Amino acid sequence: MSRIAVALVHHPVLNRSGETSTTAITSMDVHDFARSCAFYGVSPVYIVHPADGMHALIQDMTDYYLHGKGGERNPARREVLGAVRVVKSLQEIVEKEGYQLWYTSATPPGERCVEASELRFINGKHLIVFGTGWGLDEKNMPNANGWLSPIKGAGKVRHLSVRAALAIYLDRLGI
Repeated sequence: MSRIAVALVHHPVLNRSGETSTTAITSMDVHDFARSCAFYGVSPVYIVHPADGMHALIQDMTDYYLHGKGGERNPARREVLGAVRVVKSLQEIVEKEGYQLWYTSATPPGERCVEASELRFINGKHLIVFGTGWGLDEKNMPNANGWLSPIKGAGKVRHLSVRAALAIYLDRLGI
């Protein structure tokens, strides 16, 4: 296990009206998060969702690769998906693992932002937290140690897909 892990949060997140919401898990997000993290040696990969039905969906998908024919045909995928952990809340991870939390956003609050590359020099275990929907609902989440500095581009679009943001942050970690 590395000192850095990631979490993809589906609840609590914001909807387009700024209200607390829950989004569905997509298998593409799970696969892509796990593969990108494996490439950079980051583990585990937490998928955060409160619904048992979503947990069952991910369990079925990962079981196919971890214990079924999918893993026989694609051993690399078996290894990659072995790092996925599905949990009901971010608080559950914090209580069990004791991570320092680092939230991500296209528009984080101005205070407490650090560059991703600085995490290497901060002692302890770190969890980089990504939100789905319209972003993390920080008012209904555990207090963060800070925010990672936002990814800035030259174009007018302000939001990347969560999978693209993950890959950029992982690369900026410099590990």
